[in-house]
Amino acid sequence: MNLLGMTRLLLLFFVPWSVSFSFPTHSTTISSHTGYQNRVAVLMYHHISETDRGPAVITPRLFQEHLDILQRKGYQVISAEKLSRFLSGKDTIPPKAVVITFDDGYESFYTYAYPELKKRKMPATCFVIVKKVGDPTEKIPKLTWEQMREMQAHGMSFYPHSYDSHYQARFSPGLPAARHIRPALSGPIWLSKLNRRETEAEYEARVKADLLKAKEVMERELGRPVDQFCWPYGADSPTAARIARSLGYKYLYYIRKGLNDPRITDGSIRRINAGSPDITPEILIRNIEKYSLLTSAQQWCLAFAPLHPALFNPTFVALHTL
Repeated sequence: MNLLGMTRLLLLFFVPWSVSFSFPTHSTTISSHTGYQNRVAVLMYHHISETDRGPAVITPRLFQEHLDILQRKGYQVISAEKLSRFLSGKDTIPPKAVVITFDDGYESFYTYAYPELKKRKMPATCFVIVKKVGDPTEKIPKLTWEQMREMQAHGMSFYPHSYDSHYQARFSPGLPAARHIRPALSGPIWLSKLNRRETEAEYEARVKADLLKAKEVMERELGRPVDQFCWPYGADSPTAARIARSLGYKYLYYIRKGLNDPRITDGSIRRINAGSPDITPEILIRNIEKYSLLTSAQQWCLAFAPLHPALFNPTFVALHTL
């Protein structure tokens, strides 16, 4: 094994164990937490509904309770644009800063989230699947451009969640199929009609076309620069990230857990899942607090969460079961 391989192996097995010795417990978080400064917690939501059920669906009442407890506990909701200025050294932020984000562009953002946010003068960002904007055939209704323009005038912002690449695709033949699929933007996919996998050049061209069209359409429809992007399923690749940055996307959102500070030099934004039905207001605050107690090195180790039970499991949310 070469030196690089040995280094990776040591990181995989040694670092998660070493981090766990000082990992904060719930009781420590609740009893001694005093807040954080010069860091930002980014919350991730998806869908709000009175009737739909799923792992990424919450009720309007629960969302209201989340906003209420954030206010009550002294958290300051800032915009994604203020976050980007802070990370680039162009702005300051208040203590206990929080950014609220929604994925997928469901109309429920307009119906349920927007009125509550507007009432509290809280900004939020929604990442939309651009091709599906206003599509009447969608099972769960999507936002329209008119709704987005209205909300944009009152502090909300909108960025792409791809143009039309929010799906899982085969990357090789074989059964069971579930073992041979991955998010479409995360690597070359299987071309069944040609009975082969995409070449690296074909993959790069597909990613570039999708991200570029998403950016161009949103800038034309909303009349403002688009420099932020949210990866479908939180999955990219070094190639996809390089392409995104080359197109002018400065900040890329994932589902890696943790807080964000100026030590992030590549524009990769961590988020904390808040949009599951079992996340009570108290659990939401506890989650923000425990991640705020982690050092940057410990947050990096969360990428290896499956290797050690003391670390947290990765968050994966989807609405396909609705």
